[in-house]
Amino acid sequence: MMNTILSTAILALWAATSTVTATPVKPAPTTSSSSGGAPTYTALTPPEIKALQQELLLAPSYKDKEQVLFPPGPQFGSANNVSFQFVNRPTGLPGQDGSVIVGSVDSIPGLIGTNVAAAIGFIGPCGLNVPHLHPRANEFLTVVQGTLIGAFVLEVDAQFTDNNGVLPQVAMTLTNYTGMLFPKGSTHWQFNPTCEEAIFSAAFDNSDEGRFQVAQTFFSSQPDEVLTASLGNPTFLGPKNIDKLRNTIPAAFVVQVESCAKTCGIKTK
Repeated sequence: MMNTILSTAILALWAATSTVTATPVKPAPTTSSSSGGAPTYTALTPPEIKALQQELLLAPSYKDKEQVLFPPGPQFGSANNVSFQFVNRPTGLPGQDGSVIVGSVDSIPGLIGTNVAAAIGFIGPCGLNVPHLHPRANEFLTVVQGTLIGAFVLEVDAQFTDNNGVLPQVAMTLTNYTGMLFPKGSTHWQFNPTCEEAIFSAAFDNSDEGRFQVAQTFFSSQPDEVLTASLGNPTFLGPKNIDKLRNTIPAAFVVQVESCAKTCGIKTK
C-alpha cells in the first residue's frame, strides 16, 4: 500500500515538472546573469562600501548582519556584498615591477568580524616586493605561477647575529603551489629570480591586516635618494630602481639582482 502511494506521488511530481516551466528570476540590477544563472560580481562604489561598513558595525547579531549583506527584495540571492574581484587585467605587462591587490574590510565590508583577508600579487622579472610587515596579521603566501624567493627576519638576539651585526633571516624558494608563512610583525619580502612574471595568493588572519613599509630601515637612511625612495613608499622595486640603491643594499642581494637582470637582458642603468 505504501509503495503504491509513493509511486503515485512520484508520478504526479514528474508530470508537474514536465509540464510547468518555472518563471525565471530577474537578476539583481547591479549584476548580470552568467551561463549558470547566478549573478556576476559588480564592484561596490566607495559610498556603498562605507554605508555597508557602518550598518555591519551596528548590527548586533549574525542574523542582523545577514539582513545587511543579503537584503530582501530584487537583489536577494546575490552574494555581491561578500565577493570581490581582485584583478581584471592580462598578465605579463611590460615594464611593470609589480602590484598587489588586497581584499580586506576596506574593499569587502562583509569581512567585518571574520578575521579574514586575502591578496593577489604580481611581481615582474627580477622584481622585489620590498621589505614590509603586517602589524595585525600572519600571512600565508602561495605562489600560483612562476617562482619567488620568500624571506623574513628573525627576532633580534645577540646569539643569532654574526660579527658584522647582520640580522638573522630564513628563506625559501617557492615554486608553483608552494606556500610559506610570514609571521605577524615580521619584516619580510619576496623576490622574483626569473625572467617571467610571478603571481601569488596570500591569506591573512585579520580582516584589517595593515602594511608597514620598512625600506628605510632595510636599506639605509643616509643617501638622499634612498630616503626619498622610502618616503615615496614604493611597494615594488625592479632592477633599475635597485641599481640606484646598490650602495645601501646588501651585497649578496645586489649580486643576485644583477645576475638575474643580466640573464633576462634587463638593463640596470
